[in-house]
Amino acid sequence: LDYKGKRHFLPTEMPEEPHCFGVIRRRSQAFVVEACEKLHLTYSEYALLLKLYDAEGCSQDDMAGMLYLDKAVVTRVIKTLEGKGFIYREQDDKDRRMKRLYVTEFGKTQEEFIKNIIKRLVDYMASQMPVDEVQSLMTGFQDLADKMSRADLHRI
Repeated sequence: LDYKGKRHFLPTEMPEEPHCFGVIRRRSQAFVVEACEKLHLTYSEYALLLKLYDAEGCSQDDMAGMLYLDKAVVTRVIKTLEGKGFIYREQDDKDRRMKRLYVTEFGKTQEEFIKNIIKRLVDYMASQMPVDEVQSLMTGFQDLADKMSRADLHRI
């Protein structure tokens, strides 16, 4: 137990965890950026487009929530993706202030390529691991992501 009475789940002799997460994040982002060069997409544009493939018709505000990003940042990325011909916005039928996001025909032709980028990366990282270990790890990461998405960061 620490000074706040909280239980620790990792041994104190494990100083490399933050470094490991950082390496995976930075190298994964570098891989995505390099893979997206031919389409002239930034990492943020890639992330939004990847999410939109499975959430077409969502509002800009919904997208900001799904990506855990500020609405202004999402608006800038949307404008850039519109300019590059990947997505378009339409006003909502019921609420004229709301804009809904859709993938253009050109964007749809890139869907397989875009989705395959992350698949290639995961396949590479997991290539030397037993299938059951990979499944357990993926389930664990999804559980951690779900927990963090609901977390009150001020109370941790």
